[in-house]
Amino acid sequence: MFFARQKRLMLGMLALLAPLPLPLNAVLPWPVLLLFWLGVAFFMRRAAQGATTWLSPWMMNLLGAAYLPFFFFDLTVLGGGRLVGPVIRMGLFAILVKLFSMRRERDKWQALMAIFFLFLASMATSVHPSIMFYLVVFLVGALYLLIRFAFLHIVAGFGQRDPQAAQLPLKGFLFAGVVTTLLFAVPLFALLPRVSTPYVTGRGSGTGTTIQAMGFSDEVTLDSIGRIRESREVALRMRYDDPAANAQDRRLKAATFDLYQGRSWRRSPVLRTLVKEDGAMLRLVEGPPQSWVNIWLQPLSSRSLPLPTDTRMVSIDRRGLEVGRGGAVYMTFPPIEVLEYRVAIATPEASAAEWPDADDGTLDTTGVSDRMVDLAAEMMGQGDLESRIRNLENHLATRYTYTLDFVGREGRNPLEEFLFTYRSGHCEYFASAMVLLLRSQGVHARLVTGFVGGEVNALEGYTVVRQSNAHAWVEAFLPDQGWRQFDPTPAAGRPETREPNAWSLATQAWDFLIFRWDRYVLTYGFSDQLELFGNLRELWRRLWTRQPKPAAQPTPSAEPTFEPETPPAPVSGSRWQRWLWPLLLAPGVVLLVGLVAWWRRRAPLSATRAYRRLRRELERAGFPVAQSLAPLSLSAQAGERFPASAEAMAKIVRHYVAESFGGRTLEADELGEVGEALLTASKGLRTSG
Repeated sequence: MFFARQKRLMLGMLALLAPLPLPLNAVLPWPVLLLFWLGVAFFMRRAAQGATTWLSPWMMNLLGAAYLPFFFFDLTVLGGGRLVGPVIRMGLFAILVKLFSMRRERDKWQALMAIFFLFLASMATSVHPSIMFYLVVFLVGALYLLIRFAFLHIVAGFGQRDPQAAQLPLKGFLFAGVVTTLLFAVPLFALLPRVSTPYVTGRGSGTGTTIQAMGFSDEVTLDSIGRIRESREVALRMRYDDPAANAQDRRLKAATFDLYQGRSWRRSPVLRTLVKEDGAMLRLVEGPPQSWVNIWLQPLSSRSLPLPTDTRMVSIDRRGLEVGRGGAVYMTFPPIEVLEYRVAIATPEASAAEWPDADDGTLDTTGVSDRMVDLAAEMMGQGDLESRIRNLENHLATRYTYTLDFVGREGRNPLEEFLFTYRSGHCEYFASAMVLLLRSQGVHARLVTGFVGGEVNALEGYTVVRQSNAHAWVEAFLPDQGWRQFDPTPAAGRPETREPNAWSLATQAWDFLIFRWDRYVLTYGFSDQLELFGNLRELWRRLWTRQPKPAAQPTPSAEPTFEPETPPAPVSGSRWQRWLWPLLLAPGVVLLVGLVAWWRRRAPLSATRAYRRLRRELERAGFPVAQSLAPLSLSAQAGERFPASAEAMAKIVRHYVAESFGGRTLEADELGEVGEALLTASKGLRTSG
């Protein structure tokens, strides 16, 4: 293998780079990658020292056979039956063995292909936007390696063995090559058919990791929301058709809970399934909508569908939405990708919860002690029911404090300790305590979880609701008003809307990037391609008919109607349309006429023209042709360098000498012989180059 040292070092550098994202994606443990890097570093050190002894083919095959038992052990025991990790580890081992066994020229291509598959594994298991930076770096390295391989191959063909002579100015070419490749890759990514939708499933939070560990979930314990109140992960995004409808303290109801069991709550049972009207809308509460809002829900570990508490209707590409007794809406399974749906809202709020009865659990007094009964009666006092409930709400919100510090609290009745011992807690403690206190006085009540508030992203105008906006509050039943919301958590503990500052702007900019990455890369699918083609078709139609872009329609204030689409009227051609095709065809016609004229006027073939072209072909093949070099000497020297073309070149030179120096006009058959010799010589020179 010529220039073996340079080729081995370049392959080693690319092998070091290829698996870098794998441990960041939790696909490969860091110790395994460090072992691989140590192996590659040892290989590069031997290559740099000019080592001449490498693994023989039989040793390579022996190592491969010896790895197979470990692969099955890795697959069945260490990998737990999951295929990706064991296959990648086997790939790392194969690359190491191949690097240490490179002897022939073709071995370097086999090693490069193995490294390329490792690169594909790194890309396929990555969802973080930073993977694009890795892609560009690897592309630069791969292009540089391929160019150097080609150049070293050409130099070796001329017998050059000096590595110092094999230097090329590649910066400009690499920059242009990378930019061109990326520019071509974007439309290919957008237009190539998708095998499945979305492009990547299973992840998609935009951070490279799922957000199930510390995110909103179906399980509610007395510390579930408290653990996620410090999380800045995005839970959902909202965009209002009418920005005036964007209330910063808007509540999104996600789940309701009726039965308290010590330290946790049991979710309200499902009573009915929503059926789409006109095949598009799911009506939750009767009444006309006043405004609309689009919601993009991140894949939480929950079946809950968060909806504004003033929701009237929902438009969503999902079947089997269920409504619980408490009016919360649930999906049949948690989404695994960003879920988009459209919601109609209206004031005043109207709950979809069922009317309470004695057996629905909203009067269950499990967890209520005698001290709690006395406290509830004292705090609620006398008066109408709403005033008594407000008294209790105000008492908890003003006489107790908000905290996330629960070190040392291990009591059997945490709510009683909250009320009488510590007098501090977070929203779940306040809401749970108020529910039990209300029930102790015969008031139907339940726990509600969801999100409150959010921050407006100034870059795009949508409202970002984060995990830190998760909250718990109370629904209590008033016979004359229905289910009403109450929030006993002190103002200091409620999700707040932060004032914009430099850090929040930076966070919003990052969120803008993550949202676009999730929406247009990770979850870009077949429906998006249809929309893209539709937009392109509409753009072309407007261009063809010279129609301006339609103005934005006013925000709908009433329920939309679904009417069959009216086919577009036939388009009548305008004056400029009649000239469009001639204008487009004119350059092609002019080019065609020019080519025909050039072909007819070109000089006929002669031995002199063939000899001049032969000199140019020799220079392109790397054979220096001095102006002083005589034709016969050229024929002799070039014939020694390119023996496959020697006979044809000699024939051209002989006819050239007869024509130029002998003054003889060649016959037609002799000119044909010159033409054939020129083709043979040119082909031989290109093949030998």
